[in-house]
Amino acid sequence: MSIEEKLATLSLGDESSLAATVKSDGIEKSGLAPSIEGLAAKCGSGDEKEALAGMALARSLASDCPEAQALTKLCLGPCLEQASSKSKSVREAASSTSLAICAGTNPFGVKSLLPVLFAALPVEKKWQIRELALRCVASLGETAPKQLGNALPEVVPEVTACMWDTKKQIKQAATAAMREALKVIGNKDIEHMTEKILIAISKPKEVPEIMHEMAGVTFVQSVESPALAMVVPLLLRGLREKQIATKRQ
Repeated sequence: MSIEEKLATLSLGDESSLAATVKSDGIEKSGLAPSIEGLAAKCGSGDEKEALAGMALARSLASDCPEAQALTKLCLGPCLEQASSKSKSVREAASSTSLAICAGTNPFGVKSLLPVLFAALPVEKKWQIRELALRCVASLGETAPKQLGNALPEVVPEVTACMWDTKKQIKQAATAAMREALKVIGNKDIEHMTEKILIAISKPKEVPEIMHEMAGVTFVQSVESPALAMVVPLLLRGLREKQIATKRQ
């Protein structure tokens, strides 16, 4: 029986055998490829048992079947949405599965996850969904630091907006994500200033002081896009300051 057929009666406990089938037969022969949308639908199901079974399988595939990573990322969106479920078990499964999908994705495929994560960040979304998406962004700093660094021009604006949120949990998650992003900028000339950059992002009053310090930095290393993604927004903010001294710096 293929996975496509087994999905109809999927229940908790089936995930290990099904993941083993995918590992031995591949995504096509096992039937995973044509049935991945069905699995994603189960992950996002309103039925608790169905959702838990779906997410357990997605989590198992993400952790144990590298060949399935191009498919399991399709389950990320539904898993993020489940973060606001009324069921504690579903919320916990949503968190562990979303993080497992991000951790199990090949570093070179990380950029394909970003549109899904960004789609979960608008203020219209429930705060639990947004918080989980930010935690996923932060996790990429550990699993794919170089690739996250290259993606910072897209990541920084999205996370920065969340750092100004009125919800305490979102602010904390966004700050943690930005701190991870600062770790991967790869520029030794300004790495000693990362904590101050972080403060200046969330507290505009600190911009003049950090511009003063930035003006004293001797840049020896090439300034590439990861570092620019952090520094340019601060420079633009400094140029908008009323103080002439800050603008000159």
